[in-house]
Amino acid sequence: MTATRQTEQRLGSRGGPGQRIAIIALTCATAVWGWSYITTVWLLPEMGTPSLVAVRFVLAGLIMVAIRPRAILSLGRRHTLAGLGLAFFLGSGTLLQVQGQHYIPASQSGFLVSLFVVLTPLVARVLFRTKVTKGVWAGVLVATGGLAVISFNGVALGLGSWLTLAAALSYSIQVAFLSEYSAPDKVYGLATLQILGTGVIASCWAVPSGIDLPDTPAGWGWLAYSTLMATLGMYAVQTWAQSRVSAAGAAVVLACEPLFVAVFSLLVGASLTGRTVIGGMLILVAMFLVVSADRSVPPPLADPLALPEPLTAPAGEDGPDVPGPRHP
Repeated sequence: MTATRQTEQRLGSRGGPGQRIAIIALTCATAVWGWSYITTVWLLPEMGTPSLVAVRFVLAGLIMVAIRPRAILSLGRRHTLAGLGLAFFLGSGTLLQVQGQHYIPASQSGFLVSLFVVLTPLVARVLFRTKVTKGVWAGVLVATGGLAVISFNGVALGLGSWLTLAAALSYSIQVAFLSEYSAPDKVYGLATLQILGTGVIASCWAVPSGIDLPDTPAGWGWLAYSTLMATLGMYAVQTWAQSRVSAAGAAVVLACEPLFVAVFSLLVGASLTGRTVIGGMLILVAMFLVVSADRSVPPPLADPLALPEPLTAPAGEDGPDVPGPRHP
């Protein structure tokens, strides 16, 4: 099957019940990641951030390779390049965000990195000419407002802010790439390559200072959760879901993660502020706008990773029937 036909079939599968199921699955993934934030706080006294990121991604990737050794090899050139790009931008975003947190408060970091919600539809438009409906744009803006209510306490631009903004841009490119290149029959291989590649990038950051491992059985348990559920399981879920959800829609759903963090924090003694409640309600409204929006997704103008298709003359005609360019 040609790359163009695969793209058209994948885009044609978006919308309707399948998309709603994908949005529910992606919401569940953000809930798991929200809880993993709590487990990360518990793990950090035993493992440094570089070690935690490297170990969980490398272990998850190796487990996926062990389960299906030929999954990556079966991707083909187009999806292999996409998977490497996904790994690069996910790994780079993680490293930039963590590095930026050395210079700015956590609240400022949380708000700046959440700007990927706004950047994602812009990136998808620039890279892939993806059209975003008015309903989805409304959801993006409302979700951004909700995130601002939850975490905005003023921004002082400096090195940490620019590093975190670069992380937000990197995350937005990763989300845009995933919606563009994910396909139901490529989910496992694409997720494996993305996870393993991110682990390799994180290892380059962690190895020079030494890899830390947990000291307690509880620490190993939380590391297993972070590896199997939050990394292996949920990045596979995200890869599948984004074969059916647009990049902008996925970004709005992913904006729920701070809300889940706030809710789960109640279980460990934190309080729920009025700002969190109001911001959370805005994010839920944004999700409703995305689900209710017109879900027709036209094909992109061009696929930069696809191989050119040979032009062959249909039977009974003098020359090839060359179609005009696809419109965004």
